[in-house]
Amino acid sequence: MGLSGRARANVVVFWTVQASALLALIPPFHASLAVLCVASHFLRMLGITLGFHRQLAHRSFRTGRATRFFWALLGTSAMQKGPLWWAGNHVYHHRFADRAGDPHSPRLAGFYRAHIGWFLDDVAYDVVEPGNPVVREFSAYPEMRFLDRFYALPPLALAVGLFQAGGWPWLVWGFCLPTVTLAHATFAINTVNHRWGSRRFATSDDSRNNLWTALATLGEGWHNNHHRFPRAARNGHYWWEIDPTWWTIRALGALGLAWDIRPVPAHAYGQRRKERAT
Repeated sequence: MGLSGRARANVVVFWTVQASALLALIPPFHASLAVLCVASHFLRMLGITLGFHRQLAHRSFRTGRATRFFWALLGTSAMQKGPLWWAGNHVYHHRFADRAGDPHSPRLAGFYRAHIGWFLDDVAYDVVEPGNPVVREFSAYPEMRFLDRFYALPPLALAVGLFQAGGWPWLVWGFCLPTVTLAHATFAINTVNHRWGSRRFATSDDSRNNLWTALATLGEGWHNNHHRFPRAARNGHYWWEIDPTWWTIRALGALGLAWDIRPVPAHAYGQRRKERAT
């Protein structure tokens, strides 16, 4: 069974944007463009890590509808499809981590398939089952269904807005290049963090902690910690494990915009010592 028409369009758009990042090599270059690129990467990354991942997929904290929509909109602008699709497939990753049913396991499918191939596979992963806990809970909200169905609109609006504001340089440095870095930083959690890094906890999967992916993804690189305690809102268990997504969630809590924030269980630290001793 071949790809659907929408899937073929997604593939073309995906690789066109990947190639468009090369336009950043064409002068002129100004330091302000690099600042724009970094801001576009990390602001939209927060939409993925805080909105799609820690709230929708793991429900590690709660917010009001407006706040949830804001982060989901920001995440959708990263051009990684819709919030229900993204978070729903992430649930499958945890349910079947590195076993049959995992959408992106490098152990089972190889590096390319786990990094990019699964994302573009319309046949296998286009539809998330209605019984998926993400779909079951959040599809009740029309704004979430809208984002999930029309996921092309937020990145398109961002691209058009950047072009109108600053022409081709802003489009390339504010959208094209950071959209590529966003994609590969996010996908690296599926691949790099299941191949290279340290393992604090003896989980049944291949998850690992990796400082470099943590820096690129605002704390998602503490992946072994996360696989051991997926419902916790904090991935970096210690102060030196940099986790800006957790800092942002704490700030939202202090402002009264987030509540029921799930901490790392107190016994996690004792468990680490026990597992290291065995």
